Amino acid sequence: MNNCEFCSIVQGEFDSETIYADDKVIALMHLKPAAPGHVLLFTKEHHSIIEQVPDFVIGHAFVIANKISSAIFESLGVHGTNIIIENGTVAGQMIPHFSMHILPRNEDDGLKLDWQPKSVTDDDSDIAQFQIKEQAESVHPDLFEHEKKEEAHEIKKEQHNPLPRQLRRIP
Repeated sequence: MNNCEFCSIVQGEFDSETIYADDKVIALMHLKPAAPGHVLLFTKEHHSIIEQVPDFVIGHAFVIANKISSAIFESLGVHGTNIIIENGTVAGQMIPHFSMHILPRNEDDGLKLDWQPKSVTDDDSDIAQFQIKEQAESVHPDLFEHEKKEEAHEIKKEQHNPLPRQLRRIP
């Protein structure tokens, strides 16, 4: 897409501190980090929001985000991470290209991601629940986009370890 900063990075038009790259996603150090080690992961193909990204790419992006989060824990010795998707401009998305922020977190790091719960009436909550549930009934696993069976099988083989390293840090 023209004028997309992320697409320009993928095309090699800008230098970036790449952490990871494959045929679907790229992860790099954020240019304006919220904390030391703030990583930005985005799709190589241009998709403005998560709903436009093929299901198998979303799944792959979350696997990579998990691996990068584990690498942040192991290398920086942090106490936690936030994995954030800003989906649409009203959600804070500055560049219209799907991305995930992986933020290292420590006790008292001063990074505030709190929100104040709003008072929602029971009627408003019930209406929202009904509308979402009605729309979600049309979702069926067979409708999801899949990549080639061979590639999916290779991913499953790579994930055979029943006790990943990240389980060691669970309090």
